[in-house]
Amino acid sequence: MIVVCDMGPLHYLVLVGAEHVLPQIFGRVLTPPAVLAEMSHPDTPVAVRGWAAAPPQWLEVKEPTCVEDIPALGRKGARGAGEKAAIALACEERADVVLMDDKTGRREARKRNLEPLWMLQVLDEAAERGLVRDLSQKLEYLEQETRFYVSKGCKRIIEDMKQRDLQRKQAQEA
Repeated sequence: MIVVCDMGPLHYLVLVGAEHVLPQIFGRVLTPPAVLAEMSHPDTPVAVRGWAAAPPQWLEVKEPTCVEDIPALGRKGARGAGEKAAIALACEERADVVLMDDKTGRREARKRNLEPLWMLQVLDEAAERGLVRDLSQKLEYLEQETRFYVSKGCKRIIEDMKQRDLQRKQAQEA
């Protein structure tokens, strides 16, 4: 299975210490250089910049041959470059999944017959597979210690994830 990652999910997975789950869930993990460039921005947390400067061996950094201009993603200026490149690379590599948190980016990915997932889905799957044992702690950190945007709908999703995590732990103890 092939996944192409955008900046946001990688950024937050690194911050909560769960980026290692990507190759375990997907197998082949790719990202374009534009994403690592975004992760290297001076305003980015030191841990994320360090990770981007020396990515793990399992991450394939690959430049797409042709990046389509997607006006809906251009509104954010240079920050839309990673999303455009991730979508282009996912199309070229015939990726099974494109990992992207941005709502507009996910919509644009779907228009190109790509399957978008967002970071919380990856964390939930990792917990389900036993790859992350402290999901509730990671979610608390994400909500309280990072700039991760938590809408009302997202808050409900996170609470549901915490509840499933508690149920898994109770089942293991029984």
